Amino acid sequence: MPHLDAVYRTAYALSGRSDTADDLTQAALLKALEHFSSFQVNTNCKAWLLRILRNIWIDRLRRLKTAGPQLPLDEALVGEAPEIAESVWSDAHDLLENFSDEQVIKALAQLAVEQRLTLYLVDVEGLGHEEVAEITGVAVGTVKSRTSRARATLKKCLAARANEMGWAGERR
Repeated sequence: MPHLDAVYRTAYALSGRSDTADDLTQAALLKALEHFSSFQVNTNCKAWLLRILRNIWIDRLRRLKTAGPQLPLDEALVGEAPEIAESVWSDAHDLLENFSDEQVIKALAQLAVEQRLTLYLVDVEGLGHEEVAEITGVAVGTVKSRTSRARATLKKCLAARANEMGWAGERR
């Protein structure tokens, strides 16, 4: 149970809904309990639980035949937004300090599920790239690439919002 909060937070990061996160957390802990004999002593229990959670989430998406967020046809036909000038903030951390949680959550929801999970595990849970690679079942290079792309996309989304609010060029 020491990793219950981490499992729940990760489930919430994946689903974006507290009721779904509750269900995912319960399912992951139940499956871990059922298959506890497969847990190898002296290995990372948190990574093991998060891998179970990830697999349950993927199974749920497959059952729902959902490939992640989809745009309605009307939005897909709209041209790309004009390129926005780069903000003068020094890094993504400075940028995030200027936004409400709701704005960050909306920006995170625009990320692909794989990028959102990877970014969450690296930046919020503080796991190393090797641990995240083990949890997600991909190569370490893929984890680094997903993290970099997710950060860039998040920064771009929030920079656009900053421009709308007249914050562009300010340092806070």
